[in-house]
Amino acid sequence: MPDRLIGLFLSALILVSGAFGASKSQVLHHQGIKFRVLHHFTGGDDGCCILGGLARDRKGDLYGVTYSNNDLHGDGLLFKLTHIKSGYRFHVLQTFSRDTTGRECVTTPAPDKYETLFGVCEAGGSDDKGTLWEYSRSKGLILLHSFTGPDDGMSPEDSVALDDAGNIYGTTDTWGPGLNGTLWEYSPSTGTFVLLHSFSDGEDGGFPSGGPRIDRKTGLLWGGTFFGPNCHYCGHGTIWNYDPSSGMFTTVLNFENTEINQVLSRLIVDGDGNVFGTSGGGPGGIVFELQKNNNYNPAVLYQFNADNDGESPYGRVRFDNHRNLFGTTVFGGDFGCGTAYELTHKNGAWQETILHSFDCTDGYQLASGLKTDHKGNWFGTAAYGGKYNAGTVFEISGVRP
Repeated sequence: MPDRLIGLFLSALILVSGAFGASKSQVLHHQGIKFRVLHHFTGGDDGCCILGGLARDRKGDLYGVTYSNNDLHGDGLLFKLTHIKSGYRFHVLQTFSRDTTGRECVTTPAPDKYETLFGVCEAGGSDDKGTLWEYSRSKGLILLHSFTGPDDGMSPEDSVALDDAGNIYGTTDTWGPGLNGTLWEYSPSTGTFVLLHSFSDGEDGGFPSGGPRIDRKTGLLWGGTFFGPNCHYCGHGTIWNYDPSSGMFTTVLNFENTEINQVLSRLIVDGDGNVFGTSGGGPGGIVFELQKNNNYNPAVLYQFNADNDGESPYGRVRFDNHRNLFGTTVFGGDFGCGTAYELTHKNGAWQETILHSFDCTDGYQLASGLKTDHKGNWFGTAAYGGKYNAGTVFEISGVRP
């Protein structure tokens, strides 16, 4: 999530304190859906401004990170919502510190198979250029790497990706040897940090967005850039992949001369190797697919109208068991405060169904998508809104599992 979006968020906080031609069908509102807020953040000891999404463990407990705490004077915190019979109980696991663990965290925690959490902060650390951290019950919150800027990048954001061996992959928004962001790897077993690619704003684009995604079948890392190619702070952006086994970086696609304009979210890769994501373009943004069997040519699955169907889909999309796509929008909906939506493929087109239109009292600006337990329940975060205008964690239930 680029720094300019954070600026947009902070401004809002002040105000609140192979074919193109996407489906534009009439928006449906899902019947029988239940919505509840699991926690209203106060902005005090429990934190404020959840710009990342949620992790979920095998017991059904939820984890997330706030951007700040203590009336915006603190460096944020890591929280847990413990699943109990009557709902969820909120706990602060640990607060962040500018020097020791980082600050201004825009991240969705990533758990490994031992349920150790990994994440990034866009600032803090020894040079105040950002950090990579780890949390476990035995060690607490510890610093793994401090970014320096020129050598390894600056402002890591969104999720990191973990391979089967436990290696961690991530991106920085900017700086590095090519001045336009980096792709990197960290090995917890050896404590080794390796720079894999430095974006140069050439054919590779610039300012990677959304963090990397691993294709579990091929081992390839996939990601997008906000700008480029060959265009500093301009252009429609690129899609890239990286092969850790060979060290080869490939610019798969640039979005020049397409309806797609700047990748907004982390990508997903299905079992057939097709790539899905969200972007700008059209009145209110786009959900797109890159079809592997069609040389990754882009297809627009749905184009938002910047109206009651939603606007600015910064939240990543996810599949359910029936290959329906679920996501969130920052704005739009019946009240302009954002939506949670489902896209279902019917009769050759993708039909949108609104799961919930936010009215700001239950959340405002949903930037990180949804997490599911695959039982028809979906969980997410709103950056702002709620009772105290400091954000919410919510659950949507009753969706076909």
